[in-house]
Amino acid sequence: MQQVPNPDFLPEIMTNESQHPAARNERILVVDDSPVMCKVVKSALESVLDLPVDCAASLDECRALLAKHAGQYPIAVVDLSLPDAPDGEAVDVVLGANIATIVLTASLDQKLHEHITRKPISDYVIKQSPGAIETVQKDVVRILRNRGRKALVVDDSASFRMYLKVILETQRLQVLEAPDGKAALDIIEQNEIALVITDFEMPQMDGVALTARLRSQHPSSQVGAIGLTGSGDTFVGVRFLKAGANDIVRKPFLAEEFVGRLNNCLDHLDDIQTIQDQANRDYLTKLHNRRYFFETAVPLFNSARRGHLRLSAGMVDIDFFKRINDTYGHDVGDIAIVSVAQALKASFRGTDIVARMGGEEFCVLLVNAESPIEVFERLRQRIAAIQIPLENGEILRFTASIGVCATLGNSLEEMVNSADAGLYAAKHGGRNRVALFEKHQPE
Repeated sequence: MQQVPNPDFLPEIMTNESQHPAARNERILVVDDSPVMCKVVKSALESVLDLPVDCAASLDECRALLAKHAGQYPIAVVDLSLPDAPDGEAVDVVLGANIATIVLTASLDQKLHEHITRKPISDYVIKQSPGAIETVQKDVVRILRNRGRKALVVDDSASFRMYLKVILETQRLQVLEAPDGKAALDIIEQNEIALVITDFEMPQMDGVALTARLRSQHPSSQVGAIGLTGSGDTFVGVRFLKAGANDIVRKPFLAEEFVGRLNNCLDHLDDIQTIQDQANRDYLTKLHNRRYFFETAVPLFNSARRGHLRLSAGMVDIDFFKRINDTYGHDVGDIAIVSVAQALKASFRGTDIVARMGGEEFCVLLVNAESPIEVFERLRQRIAAIQIPLENGEILRFTASIGVCATLGNSLEEMVNSADAGLYAAKHGGRNRVALFEKHQPE
């Protein structure tokens, strides 16, 4: 029996609440006539996804679920052979519904391999292979996450670009195309690209030169790069790697090989992001932490001192938080903290910095806000409207006090301290209010 792997080793799918799959009412479909296999796969997926997992034991049940939840399945795990669909008919039905599909098969020989890989599936997994369930789990997490990623294919052959685009779209990546290195640089400048796949031989700028230019602006921890070459010169691969490519693939190649290299590159980016998040984000709320706040805010403050932007700081603190912990327990206190964090995420833009400073206290740095007091007043009202149902039938409601500093001051620390002084004034003024701390502009 395959064991469910440790979810701690898997990356989060989304950090932006508005993009979270659950917010789109999505589900996962598992189709297998083995109740044990369905149960194990369902358990593995539910351990890392906040999504319901539906199981079907036959093609008829699969069709019924597809009709019942039309448009809600972004991905499915489907057995290749079912009692009423022995030749992969269920796979074809799911693919026909434009659902990313991972195929399960009990065995694999060359003939079956050719049969499976002719279909536009995302991956296939041999059930009895070591780590099969973990592979399914990682495939599903990766494919869901890929939907927010853009890949750029750079090749002067339109037909080869189309070939790669089809492969990349089975992994649910958004695909952009460029016929040469110079056009690629323009696209990279205008888009947030996760992965660049570039051929070597191209007019105007070859793939090695493009990779070097890419690396001068984007480190390998942020943007992946895979070089392609059909050249017989083995030194081309060395040049790609020395220019900063994550990997090199030689033409011709099997699509399956390319997907494996592609996924290794994406997994590398995920691993780095996970490490960075562990260093920079609060474990409970997933907001940035105090360390990240000051590291990121200092350059903004320096830019504001030069007159390039306007900054406002706000300190947010849950009112009577100790009473919540003492009355309902720390688990409910944690729920209250997470609820406030969600209110903060929904209230501010990506250009603002939102961090949990510790305990029930949060700090926000607003960038170019026209009316910071109005912004924080809306936040106060949003927090006051939070309702947390408790096991005893009660509804927990609470408020927050907010201190604001809308003048720059002599340092970032001084600005934050001024907002904290405003918070102190809000607390002593009756709580559940926003208080502005006036500070003279620096000389």
